[in-house]
This record gives sequence, structure tokens and C-alpha cells, in this order.
Amino acid sequence: MGWLMVFLIIPSSKHFARMVILERLFEDMGRKGIAPDVVTFTTLIKIFLNKGSSGIAKTLLDRMSGMGLLPDCIFYTTIIDHLCKRGKVETAYSIFNDMIIQGVGPDVISYNALINGFCKSKRVTEAIHLYEEMQSKGFSPDETTFKLIIGGLICEKKLSEACQVWDQMTEKGFALDRAVSETLINAIHSIDYARTWGISRYWC
Repeated sequence: MGWLMVFLIIPSSKHFARMVILERLFEDMGRKGIAPDVVTFTTLIKIFLNKGSSGIAKTLLDRMSGMGLLPDCIFYTTIIDHLCKRGKVETAYSIFNDMIIQGVGPDVISYNALINGFCKSKRVTEAIHLYEEMQSKGFSPDETTFKLIIGGLICEKKLSEACQVWDQMTEKGFALDRAVSETLINAIHSIDYARTWGISRYWC
């Protein structure tokens, strides 16, 4: 992977140079008899996304298709989760939509990865939209989904909505963990106290 090390020291603004190095990398693999597979592409795409090379990541996706290596749901979810954890939610959402366009159906884990990204970016309205969308498409939220949505709503001070989702969670047979439930209850008590004494309270 010598060419990969060269790639990593090239500034992201040097797009053409990066593309040349990428070609050298694949040529080097070919000479060594190494056939890139989905795992290879996943690793490379994650590295290039980390370096801000989203264009090259898209080129790699196209190259995969050209080689007959069709990305599956696990591949897309891995990339989406990776991007969301790095705060690149817009890119993650774009890839999520690409996945659907390519005929690869997302699963609950895919939705959770993106919902988590939106909640951490304080874009809870969009997280709620995904929460509703997944149910309209026949996916049942799991325990992780509920915790993410409730946590996001608490931080947005939308306690009534958080309690409604908590009720939905209970109806599905899931229990909210102690830390989140205590946070919600304390937030509700803070609101009640503030209304009683005319004091503004803040959290998150």
C-alpha cells in the first residue's frame, strides 16, 4: 500500500494528483495479483472520506459497479455510519439516497446510523422525518431508534413529543435505560419548577 501513503500526504485540493495516485494503487494491486473486493473498496472509501475526498469516494463507488462488485446494504451502512460519526451528515444522507436509487433497500440499522447523525448535529426534525419514514416503509423502530429519537427530543426541549415516543417504545415492549429516563424526568421537573417560579431553565 505504498501508493496509499503517498496519497495521504497530498493536499485535498490536488484532486488530479490524487486520482493519478489512486490509479497507481490499483495498478500496483493488479501486478501483485490482488483483486479488490467490497472490503477493499470499503476501506479505501473510508480513508478518502476522512481526507475530504468525497469525489474520489464517488469514483470508487462507480468503479465497484463497473467491476461487477455491487455495494450491499452492509457496505452502504458502514459508510453512512462512518460519515455520521465524523459529523459529515450531508454526505451521509446523499449516500443514503444513492443507496435507494441504486435499488439497495436500507434496513433499521441504516436508518439508525443516519438518525444518530442528525440528532448529534441537532437536526432533530430531520431525524423525526426518518423515524416516520422508516415506519411508513414497514420497518419497526428498535430499542436504539427509540433512544436516539427520545434523546434528540430532550435536547430540543420537546418533552411532550419525547414522552409520546417513550409511550410508543413501551408499547413495543422496550424499556428506556435509566440514564435517559432520568434525564427526561429531570427535564420535565425542571420545566414544572420554572413555570411555578417564573425561571428559565436550560439543558443540553
